[in-house]
Amino acid sequence: MKCLNIMALATLMGMGTAAHATDHMLETATRQGCFICHSVQTKTGPAVPLAPAYADIAERFKDQKDAASYLAGRILKGTVDTPQDWEGKVNMRFMPPNVGVTPEEASQLAEWILTIKKDAVPEEVITREGMLTLAAQNGCIACHGVSKTKDSHYIPLAPTFHDVAERYKASENPKAVLLDSIMHGTVDKEKKWPDTNMRFMPPNPSLSQQDAETLVDWILSL
Repeated sequence: MKCLNIMALATLMGMGTAAHATDHMLETATRQGCFICHSVQTKTGPAVPLAPAYADIAERFKDQKDAASYLAGRILKGTVDTPQDWEGKVNMRFMPPNVGVTPEEASQLAEWILTIKKDAVPEEVITREGMLTLAAQNGCIACHGVSKTKDSHYIPLAPTFHDVAERYKASENPKAVLLDSIMHGTVDKEKKWPDTNMRFMPPNPSLSQQDAETLVDWILSL
């Protein structure tokens, strides 16, 4: 997936697209498994986190001249051969290399991470991080994206969450319709997305009713 250039984030502020750029970065981090270890904002509690929060990383490196390229290199190559900056503060001894992340994605992620302000992460970002993590844990991100990308050379597996919200938010009882589709699948239903690759969505028997309702409420809010 090709993301918006985060270098342009400052100019996008006030133009309604900064949130779109953040969506893409959250989606990329989710798809690449970053939230298995990291979080956006520092989490409180007795448990020692696996890896530092993005807000803590931004705070630590904000005054380093080459911070963006340095962090991008760490994302790509891991940290086994670099100073262990978080010894005693996190549970992982080092970050493994991220072989599935492209250099472009690493640069964009590093630039975005450095924009995050400690103790000032917007509630919307925290919510989206949580929802994307929940969606990833239940396999939704394997097929669905949040929003469309400019790349059109491939047919997506399933509609984006934004497209689902747009189609159903004005229909009668959209929450019940989407809950039924998520929990029981759509194999016996009319195919409504001819521009996607999958003929139907399989049922999700391992997804709890509560988690399904949480996801549906979030999708319909987009």
